[in-house]
Amino acid sequence: MERWPDAARLVTFARVARHGSLTSAARSLGITTSAVSQQMTALEAECGARLLDREPRGAVLTSAGEVLLQRAEELVRHLDETATTMAQLGGELAGRVRVSTIASAAASLVLPSATVLGRTAPDVTMSVTVREPQASLDAIDDGVADLALIDVYDHVPLALPTHLLVEEVLTEPLVLVCAAGADVPRRPTLSALADHDWVLPPATTACGAATRHACRADGFEPRTAWETDDLLLLVAAVSRGAGLALLPRRAVADSVAPVEVRRLVAPVLRRRLLLVTRAAAAQRPIVRACLDAIHHVGRQAPAPTG
Repeated sequence: MERWPDAARLVTFARVARHGSLTSAARSLGITTSAVSQQMTALEAECGARLLDREPRGAVLTSAGEVLLQRAEELVRHLDETATTMAQLGGELAGRVRVSTIASAAASLVLPSATVLGRTAPDVTMSVTVREPQASLDAIDDGVADLALIDVYDHVPLALPTHLLVEEVLTEPLVLVCAAGADVPRRPTLSALADHDWVLPPATTACGAATRHACRADGFEPRTAWETDDLLLLVAAVSRGAGLALLPRRAVADSVAPVEVRRLVAPVLRRRLLLVTRAAAAQRPIVRACLDAIHHVGRQAPAPTG
């Protein structure tokens, strides 16, 4: 009797290939590295060929592994499509959708969309994890998230995998955030703010990188007084006169502390908020209900800018 490779092991093999190491694959699967290693050993025995070269820095596919990976990825797609088909046939709008999102969108879009779901699909719930954009894309690829809400800033490109479905929710400008009564023009240009202190997200974040790029393009290095990726702390620091900040309007937590928000005349900087899913997952009724709810919230006008 002909033996077929175990489907679960093929799925694990595809995860190892994507991450380039057994340890990273194990972490994404929520199992031990030893368990992944045992599965790969068993899969190699089933296939009668070495699939991986285990090296100190990770796992490298052999020629046989490269061939098998194509089949394993096809299997993962078929399993995803089968789950979608079954969900569509069932037609029931009930279940949990795993959402991976940036922090600012969690507050401004995901939370309000849960209220929308309460009206349109009351038996659909979202479990939410806050991650940086690249980590969210990895979570989609790994199958640990059903949809991701990420942002992409001007001058800070992010490679979007072509095999994933991307839907734009909105594009919004970055606005200047300052303390109430600050000595800042009502319609400032960035170059006019060169002598001010700044409260910035770290340069490793897209917002922090975009702000620094814009300042340097206008001929100055921003004088950083505070650096934090905590948006609540950032706004609180700005409100007490620690410096200025550039943030997307929906990321300004002005309910935390009193600040003024002003439109930057030049340059005009923007960020795009994007929903990312696997193509098959987007067709599942409960995932589509969440996508539609987030789009609905995204169409609502933000608070006005001074």
